[in-house]
Formats: sequence, structure tokens, C-alpha cells
Amino acid sequence: MEKLFRDTFVEERDRVWLATHHLDGEAYRWWMDIQDDHRTDLTAITWRKFKELLLEHYFPDSVKRKMEQDLRNVRQGDRTVAEYEREFSRLLHCVPFVVRDDEDKARIFERGLRPSIFRFVQSSNLQTYREVVNRALIVESGAADLQERREGLEKEKGKGPRPRVRVRHTLGGRRDIP
Repeated sequence: MEKLFRDTFVEERDRVWLATHHLDGEAYRWWMDIQDDHRTDLTAITWRKFKELLLEHYFPDSVKRKMEQDLRNVRQGDRTVAEYEREFSRLLHCVPFVVRDDEDKARIFERGLRPSIFRFVQSSNLQTYREVVNRALIVESGAADLQERREGLEKEKGKGPRPRVRVRHTLGGRRDIP
């Protein structure tokens, strides 16, 4: 719904009505119960409040705590930075209340990076999530380039010994130089 609202420029005041129009089954019954409650001031239910009510009803605290724990414990492991970032974003979308601000989001993401990448990113002391992700991608790319160079050198070393060259010393002796 969020994407639809952004893409079609739906006004804030129309979002709740439009969203509830698409509810069915249990979700529709839940909304009808809210409407039927004489204590509910429907005009005071903003889009943000509606989302909060929906999350409260369908995501109990135990589920939220588990998802929060999953977000804080997600690690890059053997994934690429891009794959890790997608998983992090997916989890964060479910529990946006976990992060206080963009810097907090950056720190949580940073802590989940592979140690070899974390060292370089963390020492940069970046402030925003986007900066941290971009730096991690750069570090990962640099590490991949370095690995390719090493493999190329190893491959060249594996081709066999370099031929020896015979040189004559001024003292008349001969010596092999690799």
C-alpha cells in the first residue's frame, strides 16, 4: 500500500479509507470492530495510527521482540554485502521501531558485517547508513580485486621455474643467476 500511495500521490486523509476498503476476512472484521467501538474517534485515525493499530493487532509483542532480535543478530556470513543489505532491509522493514535514527541503523548494519570488512568500515567512522553500505561495497570490491591479483600471481608461479641465465664475472668465473 505504501508504494501505491507514494506512486499515485494519495493524500494522507484518504489513505486509511483506501486501505480499509481492501481489507477482507479477519482483517475486515478487525476494522469493523474498531469502527463499531463508540470510543473510537475515526477522524483521529491517521495513516500512521492505522499502521500502529494494525501492527499491534497482528504482531504481538513476542513476535516483535523475536524480529528485533533477528535484526540485531543478522550477520553477513558468506553472503555478499548486497545480499546482506537486502536481508537487513527486509528485517528492518518489519521492525522499523528498532532503530532510533539513521546513525543507529548504520551501527547495527555495520556490526553484522564480516570481520574483514567491518575493520575497514568501522575505522572510517561513517555517520549514515548509506555511507556504511557504500563503504562496505567498496571494501568488498577491493578485496575481490586483491584476491584476483593473488590468484594471478600464484598461477604465474605455478608455470615452473624461470630459466637461469649464465653470466661471466670479471674475475673469470661463471655463475648462474635466476
